Amino acid sequence: MLAALCLAMVFAISISSYLALCRASLAASTRSIALAHCSELAEAGVEQALYEYNNGTGFSTWNLSGTTATATMTMTSSGLVLTSTNPTPLNYGNGMTGQVAIRVTSYTTSPTVRAVATFTLPSYAGIATPTTTQPSTTVTYSPPSSPATASTSALFVNAVAATTTTVKFSSAGTLDSYNSNPSTDTYQTYAASTPGYSAVVLSQDTATSAATVRLGNAVLHGYAVGYDSYSPGSTNWLSYSASGKIIGPLTPSATYIDSSRLVTSPGPYQPVILEQLPTNYTNLPAASTTDGATLNKTCVLGSTGASAPAVYSAGLGIILTGGQIVTIQGPVVIITYGGITISGGAQIQLATPQASLQIFDEYGNISLGGGGIVNINAVPLPKKLAIMSTTDNWGDTATISTNSSYCGVIYLPYMAITVSARSPTIYGSIVGSKVAFTYSPTIHYDIALRSPMASYSSANPQQSGAAFDYLTPSAVFGSMASTVP
Repeated sequence: MLAALCLAMVFAISISSYLALCRASLAASTRSIALAHCSELAEAGVEQALYEYNNGTGFSTWNLSGTTATATMTMTSSGLVLTSTNPTPLNYGNGMTGQVAIRVTSYTTSPTVRAVATFTLPSYAGIATPTTTQPSTTVTYSPPSSPATASTSALFVNAVAATTTTVKFSSAGTLDSYNSNPSTDTYQTYAASTPGYSAVVLSQDTATSAATVRLGNAVLHGYAVGYDSYSPGSTNWLSYSASGKIIGPLTPSATYIDSSRLVTSPGPYQPVILEQLPTNYTNLPAASTTDGATLNKTCVLGSTGASAPAVYSAGLGIILTGGQIVTIQGPVVIITYGGITISGGAQIQLATPQASLQIFDEYGNISLGGGGIVNINAVPLPKKLAIMSTTDNWGDTATISTNSSYCGVIYLPYMAITVSARSPTIYGSIVGSKVAFTYSPTIHYDIALRSPMASYSSANPQQSGAAFDYLTPSAVFGSMASTVP
């Protein structure tokens, strides 16, 4: 009996010690897991701030004080939600929940984001009273002016992109790529003998299972990108006809649709470009308008010797419906609230190497017919011309019916774009809410548009000039510095 009692006492002491060890191990592992989740949650807080900044929501639901915006958010099963709304927190396991406090300074201009994630732990992982322990991780995002720690996204990365619905080739067409700026101070035109394979056709529609990239009989030298909401790993978002092709430089000649050129994951990506409209604009020159607010006369705009863009307001639009010729000689920016119409024999010409044109269409439909907008230089660079509108006007549309070559960017993420010309040639990039080609276009995507040089230098007229001034590419998360108290 005595031996049995002694043995039982040894077992009791051993088990109690083991239970204490198990509890300590459980607490340590729980805190370790929470610490790892803290980094993830803090990064999610930074991404939430970047979303607010890039999508122009103005941090309207956050607490604002001067140029500082703050918010405390709880991670739920559907993402981050303001804690003030009393959401049901996500249970990370063992009763762990997480919050993130986000602080954005200078949110109206160049933001710096600091996110501190806090996890509430079960009582066994900390002190009994209070029953929670709160490890935290700090993630700091620095603005684009600090390239050592942050960066901005590339600008125009797709040959053709639809932001909300479909890209459709009703008949056929050809898409490929080239680089108009292959090295510093080297500029060249498209060479038909060496087509590139970097053209991307993309639909960003992730809410439907219907085909969103409709290739028809078009031949794509590059990639197709889409997403099927019901079957993310499938290619149900792509449709094509008997002669449709998606090929790369190593695609076997007998292969029409190269599966290695179909991108299904991650989700389709079209960068958000923000307008920063200039405030130093002037009225149109008297020689260019009949009413002071409509660009509707034959005229010359810009100067080859200008050291900065000439910025004009065309409040009633650009309406060239006869034989008017508008000659652009230097860097020019036009802001219009009345749409753009070119028809008949009318045309806008970029006539000198110093010429560049940026048009902000803040309201009104766009109809590019007639002679269109052309670059008549020996090296017609797509980065010299941009038609932009980031204003959602609920129904404005864009139609391109001219067969004149277009060398430039068309960025209209809230407009449906229809290219109805029979055989248009486009050097550059097209982005719309929906993009439809009625006939058979030829599209040469310019890789140089991924990083066009904003600003203007008369000493180097082959730079982008005015075409990409007053734009802010979406900020991206550059690096993470973590601190653990």
